[in-house]
Amino acid sequence: MSASKAPKVLLNLQKTAVLLADSDTMGQSIVVQMLVGFGARNIVRCDEADDVRRLLKNQAFDLVIMDPASFGAEGYDLLTSLRREQTSPNKHAPVLVVTGHTEQNRVGQLRDAGANFIVSRPLSAAVLLDRILWMSREKRPYVETNHYVGPDRRWRDAALPLGQTGRRQKDKEVAARIAAGGEMNQADIDLVMNAPVDTAATA
Repeated sequence: MSASKAPKVLLNLQKTAVLLADSDTMGQSIVVQMLVGFGARNIVRCDEADDVRRLLKNQAFDLVIMDPASFGAEGYDLLTSLRREQTSPNKHAPVLVVTGHTEQNRVGQLRDAGANFIVSRPLSAAVLLDRILWMSREKRPYVETNHYVGPDRRWRDAALPLGQTGRRQKDKEVAARIAAGGEMNQADIDLVMNAPVDTAATA
């Protein structure tokens, strides 16, 4: 089942502690409005990378929403350091990346750093709700190896239903679109996120 096919149900985030990490205050405000619409009341906004690191080390959150690209080059280390910080109360927290930088290398980098989902900007409330609902239902274990720390993606390696195109063909189609324009659409991002990462090595 893909995230886009998740059934729509009511969601209330009133008791959910959310960290919103984004140096773009306008982008922050848009996401906050959506979260408040879902019932969220405990939202911590952060626009400095050092403050994000401190908060992730010292305060537990039920959901982390971040735009690593907004913090420049160091922003992409925020998720990696979160997943590999042994004493962090948020080591296994669900992380939703919301970003306008959807080049394939960036999406792959964030996936391999341990993001649960990546959604592209401009962001709609429906897409944000869909991804939060999906993460709330996920039962995937977290794995830790020499090469990867994050949600286990091997659960998607089941046989495809009859009549569906294999991943390799889809990868070729994605590659062709990326070569033509550079940015990926949301369906392409979801496909890249679903690709297994190297979890064979042991910690």
